Amino acid sequence: MGIVVYVLDEAEGFPAHERALFDIDAAGYLVEMSAVFIEQCSCATPVASRPAFQRALRRLRAGDTFITTKLWGLGNTIGEVIATLEQLESRKVSVVCLDYGNEDISAGQGRAFLRALQLAQDLERFTRQIRAREAVSAARERGVPQGRPSSLSRTQQQDALKALKAGGSVAEVARTFSTSRQTIMRLRDAHLAATPADSSPELDELVAHSSHDVTSGH
Repeated sequence: MGIVVYVLDEAEGFPAHERALFDIDAAGYLVEMSAVFIEQCSCATPVASRPAFQRALRRLRAGDTFITTKLWGLGNTIGEVIATLEQLESRKVSVVCLDYGNEDISAGQGRAFLRALQLAQDLERFTRQIRAREAVSAARERGVPQGRPSSLSRTQQQDALKALKAGGSVAEVARTFSTSRQTIMRLRDAHLAATPADSSPELDELVAHSSHDVTSGH
């Protein structure tokens, strides 16, 4: 059973890994320097893009202990930390994060820690979805257009409506403007919905042409 140490060093000036190695030694772990892997990058870097981390994983064998001092040594998000813990547990590798004591946080009593991370991930996912819905709702209230931008410019939209009013079918107008029938139908329906029912003969003409399109199959 061996010990593999991984340290993520973001500090400028005095190397942070020196402090990390001192803390590991103070915790009672005897580590060979050949089993110490030091990464100099941002903690926001995914583990797949951390060369030293990948070398440390390749060094590990069943029964070994993987030690890091900070939680972000295991990943740059909660989901990535969970994935790392689950991967190492499946390989029968113990994981110690000194910020949370000397216990294996991937198995046994340490599984409570893993479960807490999973709950935090669920909460993060749920609140992110709620924030997204609230942002969409607020944008709608401000009149910000939703969905894909129109393939037609404002001038083209006006010209397409005029073509429909003049008697052109949806299919004909779509071909003229090199767009889809669905685009022209959405434009027509949006115009009809935005026009008061008793506004002008224009609405009646568009409705009449719309009915013609449906019955004629254009």
